[in-house]
Amino acid sequence: MTLSTLPDRRAEVAPQAVALADDSSELNNRELLATVQRAAACLRAAGVATGDVVAIMLPATVDLVVSLFATWRVGATATLIDPSLTDREAGYQIADVGSKVLIVATHPPAISSPVRVVTPAWEFSAAAPDTADVARPGMAGPALITYIGTGNRAILDHRNLEAMCQLVIKVFALTDADHSLSALPMWQVSGLMLGALSPLIAGGRATMAGPLSPEGFSDRIEHSRPTYLSAVPKNYAALSDLPGHMRTNNSSVRFAICCVEHAGIELKTKFEHRCGIPLINGYGLSTVIARAHEIRALVTN
Repeated sequence: MTLSTLPDRRAEVAPQAVALADDSSELNNRELLATVQRAAACLRAAGVATGDVVAIMLPATVDLVVSLFATWRVGATATLIDPSLTDREAGYQIADVGSKVLIVATHPPAISSPVRVVTPAWEFSAAAPDTADVARPGMAGPALITYIGTGNRAILDHRNLEAMCQLVIKVFALTDADHSLSALPMWQVSGLMLGALSPLIAGGRATMAGPLSPEGFSDRIEHSRPTYLSAVPKNYAALSDLPGHMRTNNSSVRFAICCVEHAGIELKTKFEHRCGIPLINGYGLSTVIARAHEIRALVTN
């Protein structure tokens, strides 16, 4: 499997099936492919080619995932920048990886870096679709540069990402019937794997929830009808503390995954009793890179 061609394969198999959604937009597989093609055209116009690095500084939205697939489509490497970082912190990461292009939501940070082009994500909608052949990076080629803590850089190749996603798919038995609803930060590896890439690779769909009140998150669960949730402890604590008369229809949800921090026994028990959903600790997924290397070695030997 190649991540750069995933939108093409999904559009061929089920063009009308929903692929991605966030608080303001929804794309089926055909629309996802077209949007990725337009984003890729913008990157090519900015001079991005195989071997370059594209910095993506976006909130957890459809645009972030589209930007990722567009970056891989032109054979480049992506680095995800937390949009809440200070200008100094963001500037360090952007310069550290030598990013050629920076994709932002609105205004770029005031940084001094080698980045040559700043592309607002909204410009993608006005571009003509990319007609060039899809790049097919080697499995050992770099796919994602991520930071764990301050200055701790890790480079994941395409085998790393795919091995980690296949691990998630196997452990949680994901299929094309699954629908992820995630409140995780997508610029972290765990958020990206659980909230977007793994369900898409499995043939399912992904919805990314922005900052929501407990009532809003509860409503989103009821109306989106996800099959699993991924969020941080404070999200599950807030859902657990909703008044007793507020009952959400959680019948579609098979399980919930807690990331970034460990959910203690008290929170796990309270959430499961209040919401009727098994809560699984996924803390540590951000540092599962070594495990991905191990899986890759087993597959290639």
